[in-house]
Amino acid sequence: MVDSARRHVVIAGGGIAGLACAEALRRHPVSLDIDVTILESRRATGGRAGSFRDPGDDGRDVDYCQHVTMGCCTNLLAMLARVDLLDRWTRYRELTFYHPDHGRMPFRSSRWLPAPLHLSGALSGLRFLNPAQRREIRRAMWMLMRTSTNRLIDVSAERWLCEAGQSESSRRCFWDVILVSALGDVCRRVSMAAARKVMMDGFACARDAGDVWVPNRPLSEIFGVDLPDWLRRVGVQVRTGTTVRAVRNANDGSGRVAVELAGDEVILASDVVLAMPWNATRRLLDSSGLPTGHDDLDQLESSPITGIHLWLDRPLTQLPHVVMVGTVSQWLFREPLWRGGNGSSQPDRHYHQVVISGRHSMSGATRSDMVDHIMMELNQAFPEAGGAVCLQSRVVTDPNSVFTVSPSSYRVRPTPMTSHPRVRIAGDWVQTGWPATMESAVISGAMAASSILDAIGPKPPGPSGKVDRTESLVQPAIRRGLLARVLIRP
Repeated sequence: MVDSARRHVVIAGGGIAGLACAEALRRHPVSLDIDVTILESRRATGGRAGSFRDPGDDGRDVDYCQHVTMGCCTNLLAMLARVDLLDRWTRYRELTFYHPDHGRMPFRSSRWLPAPLHLSGALSGLRFLNPAQRREIRRAMWMLMRTSTNRLIDVSAERWLCEAGQSESSRRCFWDVILVSALGDVCRRVSMAAARKVMMDGFACARDAGDVWVPNRPLSEIFGVDLPDWLRRVGVQVRTGTTVRAVRNANDGSGRVAVELAGDEVILASDVVLAMPWNATRRLLDSSGLPTGHDDLDQLESSPITGIHLWLDRPLTQLPHVVMVGTVSQWLFREPLWRGGNGSSQPDRHYHQVVISGRHSMSGATRSDMVDHIMMELNQAFPEAGGAVCLQSRVVTDPNSVFTVSPSSYRVRPTPMTSHPRVRIAGDWVQTGWPATMESAVISGAMAASSILDAIGPKPPGPSGKVDRTESLVQPAIRRGLLARVLIRP
């Protein structure tokens, strides 16, 4: 047992998982007797949800890669609401799809039909799908609704879709469009269990599940300034520019853990949460020599995401975002609302971003060739713009942006608990039931916080004589309607 009047929880990593862990700890009464410290090696918190300064535009912030969330992401949305940051996001109930042979078309679910019937009209509106393809897709969706997730863990999405009678054109024009963007990798590499999670929780289970939420402020402001400032106000110490070198047993008889920092500083912690990417967590554990029971993290595979930042001489469209089908481009996002006007202090400079998840046909191309190809696709998609010219570009590719939710990853994705009683882990790669998303990161942080509070035990009885027992800090999934509960199996 830790012999201390106050426990000290040290969270190594200030990404979304680490921030969520601190927020979850602070919202439980037991944690009032706990000191919480976040240690982030970078100059600002937020991790991959960050921004860079555009040197050609008065130093304004540009997100590394556009992040979006969905209505089914109840934990992220609830956290944002608790810390008064939900107004930094804009909710969209409609998407716009583009196909080179069919132009642009809206994708809008019914607001009066119950889930999952609310998707029927939206699917019919996708003109690039012929009647036979729509029948194939509806049949596969029905099969997915009636198939338990546990039966799909060891099956690749490509194999299941082929066995479910999905033609190559249906897979390319519908399933790949949704699943590659959501899961970060191609269908032959991802588990059908993860694909079912996206299709059922993200679209079929509730009318609001597929609503898209897009930040209307830079990520560096939301997760690098606003959220850490809120945490500081509730007593969390947030230290940036602080690198954790090792985590070891204190060996002083107290049961505490020594967190060794660069510069030979040591923090004695009652509990440690390693809230870092899996590869950084593995390296830290290897250098620390702590027995945690997570020696197989190197079996997790990664997948890249590319953000192509374009400053054009004119705006392409007034649409806030477009889903691109049949092109290398997957998503186009117009200049964010927070940039004001045309998104630039210069009236003839208009910012756009194209996002491409996973490996693709231009993965081996030079950055110049990739930008030229993307510009060709965009000018074809938006001829009314009159042939936009790229004034400046920047291609940002993170080769380890997300882990691949392959069938094998289900066997090695760890829980937040380790074999060491004082060490937990958090991150979107932890076994949360979700793919690599902000929602998964928030859930993992809440799970780690719940584990710490469970170890502390219930708070002593107050004046009323009631005992405040620790409950899960993870929010329930989005509520399903009656018909969805009947039709969609767990």
